[in-house]
Amino acid sequence: MAVEYDLIVIGASKEGIYAALTAARFNARVALIEQGISTHNYAWGEIIHSRTLSHKTRLNQFLQREKLAQKETFSTPNQLLAAGEWATEVLFTLAEESASPVLAAAGVDVIQGLGEFVRLPKPAFVVEKRRLLARAYLLATASHSTIPEVAGLKEISYLKIEDIWQENSSQFLPESLIIVGGNIRGIVLAQNLAQLGKKITLVIPDERILPAEDLEAAMLIQAELEAQKVRIITQSLITQVKKIGETKWVQAGNRALETQEVIFVGEKQPNIAGLNLASVGVEFSNQGVKVNEKLQTTNPQIYACGDVIGGYQFPHLAEYEAKIALKNVLFLPLFKVDYRYLPWAIFTEPNLARVGLTEAQARQRYGKEIFVVREYFQSNPRAQILGQTTGFCKFVIRRKGEILGAHIVGVEAGEIISAIAVAMQQKIKLSDLAKIYFPSPTLAEIIAKTAREWEKQRLSQNQTLLNFCDTFFDFRRNWSK
Repeated sequence: MAVEYDLIVIGASKEGIYAALTAARFNARVALIEQGISTHNYAWGEIIHSRTLSHKTRLNQFLQREKLAQKETFSTPNQLLAAGEWATEVLFTLAEESASPVLAAAGVDVIQGLGEFVRLPKPAFVVEKRRLLARAYLLATASHSTIPEVAGLKEISYLKIEDIWQENSSQFLPESLIIVGGNIRGIVLAQNLAQLGKKITLVIPDERILPAEDLEAAMLIQAELEAQKVRIITQSLITQVKKIGETKWVQAGNRALETQEVIFVGEKQPNIAGLNLASVGVEFSNQGVKVNEKLQTTNPQIYACGDVIGGYQFPHLAEYEAKIALKNVLFLPLFKVDYRYLPWAIFTEPNLARVGLTEAQARQRYGKEIFVVREYFQSNPRAQILGQTTGFCKFVIRRKGEILGAHIVGVEAGEIISAIAVAMQQKIKLSDLAKIYFPSPTLAEIIAKTAREWEKQRLSQNQTLLNFCDTFFDFRRNWSK
């Protein structure tokens, strides 16, 4: 029996739509099963809402500082509502690029409804009693947020992070809030609400925020949050919640915390319910679907990418994974994911951006070969003009200047890091970056300035060259007499 499709993409997530459109451009026969996921899936929508609120908060703080806005316009409900309306417009505009008519015009068969895998008489995907056969399948069903089980939680009202963007919630958000969860979403939300004047307590289970990131970078972000009066309680799990009168109490480790409202960030869970993955030999856990370096699941005919396989919730990483999976699906399964040169950014204020290894990872792998060089935004003219001088640019390198990793904490770090990622991908050494002269004043100048700091350090340690220069200039001065 001939297969109907070259590829069936399951899930209308951002990465799923990208995969379907890209496959269709290669003239592959492709179907996209929406699987209950709209183009406004919650993770992408939340990123847009969060970035919009950060932008509006920063803009209004500037206007207030310059006496160009009245205090009433800076109220929390106004800001949340304005950010929500703006973000909705952005999402609507972006969604038009991947609407069903656009997909259909590109040659993608868009199939609505929920489906599942079946094993007999031949592995296939069934949607609304329609049996679909393909050479390969791509799981791109993204993830959703789940709230952990906590004693007493069913007896009280609480908010989930996505509720913040709802009009009814934003109008009545109280002054005192506890945010439970130390992942990126919780950290950014804590800072946004603190900048709106809320009294925020952030409760996290780990020893510090952002445990996977460079220690120096994470500590600076934590210090910035604390400077903005965010109380951070580490190494604490929420074990009980209770309401007494009009006050809610949260048991966090050995602390009893008082608050007016609790916001749960939630834990990420893959959207795999009802797919019947076990019947076709696909292994999975609460963390995600198990894949190899080629993004094949334990069933080599089925691939997966994006949130459904776990990891950070970054749309560009999911799109990269979709691209690798497509190469393997449409042509030969020879391509492997390589995250070494993929940058990412955490959009706190200031941003934290990274590409490659952390200092700890590099030292563990290369030992004494590792060198670290950094430059601070305080010396950057553009940062001084903007009045945002907190942060640094840090390179982790090997002895001969090979860049192993870079970490930037600072204004628009998410924009700057991409240039370093390109340099790493093209095997450009740090000494070569010192030869580049960026337009001035720009924030990107910090890249070259950090590279020149490396050159200064190398020169100061090259005693042979310094002795030669000393002798040479001494000779030339005497010869000129």
